Amino acid sequence: MAALLNVSQATYNNWVNQKTTVAPKYYPVITKVCGIEVSYQAYGQRRAYSIENKSHENELKLYQKFTQNLEEQIAYLKERAGELQFKLQEKESILRSQQEEINLLRKRLV
Repeated sequence: MAALLNVSQATYNNWVNQKTTVAPKYYPVITKVCGIEVSYQAYGQRRAYSIENKSHENELKLYQKFTQNLEEQIAYLKERAGELQFKLQEKESILRSQQEEINLLRKRLV
């Protein structure tokens, strides 16, 4: 990052460790590299900066869509599991009936 900003590693470390503040002239490069937006409002000679992390917001939206999709899949799979359990019980019942018929036929043959 220091190389991208064309500053020394020491200067960059001071920014990271909050020993000094980042000059606004570096904001465009930082915002581009980090995927954030910076907006400001002028109040006389002072400017109030607002940093909005769009990357974080996008990650949150993706996570929410992902979890919603997972919840829908879980609901579907639970419903499908119930249907399959019912079909399994039907098949087991049919097999028991057929086994009883086979046993009766064997007795008749003997």
